[in-house]
Amino acid sequence: MRFHQEADRSRYDAVVIGSGMAGLTSAALLARAGRSVLLVERHDRVGGYAHGFRRGRHRFDSAVHVVGGGDAGRDPGRHLIDRVLGTLGVRDRCELIRVDPFYTVCLPDLELRVPSGLDEFADVHVERFASEEKGIREFLGECVGIRAEAHRAAGVVRATDLSRFTLLRRYRRAVLSDVLNVHVEDPQAAAALGALWPYVGLPPSRVSFLYYATMLMSYVADGAYYCRGTFQNLADALATALRQNGGEVLLRSTVRRITVREGRAAGIVLENGQQIEAPLVVSNADADQTIHELVGANHLPAARSARMARLDPSISAFVVYGTTTLDLAGAGLGHETFLYAAGDHDTAWRDVLAREPSFVTLTAPAHADREQLRHGEQPFAITTLAPYAPADRWRSEKAAFQERMIDRVERRLPGFRASIGFVESATPRTMERYTRNREGAIYGWALTPRQTGPGRPAAETPIPGLLLAGHWTRPGGGVYGVIDSGVTAARIALGSDPLT
Repeated sequence: MRFHQEADRSRYDAVVIGSGMAGLTSAALLARAGRSVLLVERHDRVGGYAHGFRRGRHRFDSAVHVVGGGDAGRDPGRHLIDRVLGTLGVRDRCELIRVDPFYTVCLPDLELRVPSGLDEFADVHVERFASEEKGIREFLGECVGIRAEAHRAAGVVRATDLSRFTLLRRYRRAVLSDVLNVHVEDPQAAAALGALWPYVGLPPSRVSFLYYATMLMSYVADGAYYCRGTFQNLADALATALRQNGGEVLLRSTVRRITVREGRAAGIVLENGQQIEAPLVVSNADADQTIHELVGANHLPAARSARMARLDPSISAFVVYGTTTLDLAGAGLGHETFLYAAGDHDTAWRDVLAREPSFVTLTAPAHADREQLRHGEQPFAITTLAPYAPADRWRSEKAAFQERMIDRVERRLPGFRASIGFVESATPRTMERYTRNREGAIYGWALTPRQTGPGRPAAETPIPGLLLAGHWTRPGGGVYGVIDSGVTAARIALGSDPLT
């Protein structure tokens, strides 16, 4: 990677701002199509929320712990991430390891090890809740149908255009709990089926059922995967594809402004004053900052700015990183273990908003990637959702917050605290500082029914030559979603499918 502060040229066919997975994907695909591309990143490495870091001999994922659908061997070319890597010729640059069992969920009076695979996922829930078999299978059938329709509707712009998609129309305003309550009577069964809600940042009573369904199927039907050696390797593979096709990566560089000339995007100005011309700018940065700080709202129709002002950002997260000498896999824990103190997810959400988390997710990457088990120690991450607060408040609360999260794990795994070697934490303020996402948002706009699908900003903007990519635009948060948005941006720019 290059670390100097100036680009090689003053003009490119395309400039991409931000090296999250969406920015990397669009930049690499544009370069493969023969465009001269400059990718600008303010951090010292690519990846955004998918970047990794080292502490001593251990490597840690900053925020991404699992992705859906990355197996070339089972069905080559079918899954989006595999298709992107294959098209770019860098599939061998990173190894995606199948995670199975997918996760463990611990609720009061219930502990369930959940496998990957649609039939297996259904069977383990039916075995535990036999009286709910019909409802469980109907619920999953709806999820499968929604994902199929969502793929066909990928180019839909307006809500009214959804008329030919029966399930998308029926559930456009539905939250997850609406659908679970129709199909499942046992509250514990509903809580188990909704246990992945932290992956989308809202509880079942608030999150879009359409988005939850597509997210769930990306893991369950396509398989859950971990990137050997941390997800930094996935990000680096995309950056390698960009460079191999003549593109440039400019690190430790901040974009001060997007140039607009005669009503269309014309390039960027870096913080050091360097001006770079480009007829296409793809912003993988915070959409609100893109419009109001980098462009200027005066360049957009007032109605567009007003619509964006009504959107609500997602919640952020607090993450504890550390090492332990315990055998987490031998303790019956999965790659991801969801530890809920209450069976009511709404209670867990209220506790999150009150900054008193009653749930955490424990990630043990060595469960899938045994190379991360070193000298009798393995890395872990404990994650919970957390609202934003100013830096000075987190400075006073950070240590106590970290201890409460470790206590949650200690209750399920006695001796955990004593087994910890290294430990440090990241707050929502940390998330904001590294990514400049508004209030440390980890899913862009919150994934409510109103803010998914056509309710989310499109990749195209009213400014010709300016495209958006990432979790602030369609389809939404998560690695699969943002890579999809990167493909969409490249497709719009090229006028053809970049994966062919």
